[in-house]
Amino acid sequence: MTTEDSGRTIDMNGILSDILKYGVVVSTALVALGMVLTFAYTPTGFPDSLQQIISTNYGMPTTSPVDLFTGLGAASPSSVLQLGLILLLATPVARVAASAVIFMLEHDKKYVLITLFVLSVLLVSTFVIGPLEAAVAR
Repeated sequence: MTTEDSGRTIDMNGILSDILKYGVVVSTALVALGMVLTFAYTPTGFPDSLQQIISTNYGMPTTSPVDLFTGLGAASPSSVLQLGLILLLATPVARVAASAVIFMLEHDKKYVLITLFVLSVLLVSTFVIGPLEAAVAR
């Protein structure tokens, strides 16, 4: 699909395809790097047994961006893995957001509204409902 906007052609499929392609490639590279770091050395505080892993919730993802970036600065394998997984989950959301922008450039109000609704459902389920469920489960 292409669209003309002020004399230039926008290749929607190419843009959306690139977002998915590069998001998956970068997230896969980060997950692979995190696994290599995990096997290269044992992280500090690594439990000695399966029972300790279960009882301490070792590897539980961080919910703090500060902790995530602190771990990345220290080359923490779990932080690198978490960033790769976050990027993998964020890739389709970025695709939906890019679709909304492209539809805005096309002046297609109906699809802008539909896409923004889908984007809002994704964001609310991720940042509102997910944390509420996690808080109730504790």
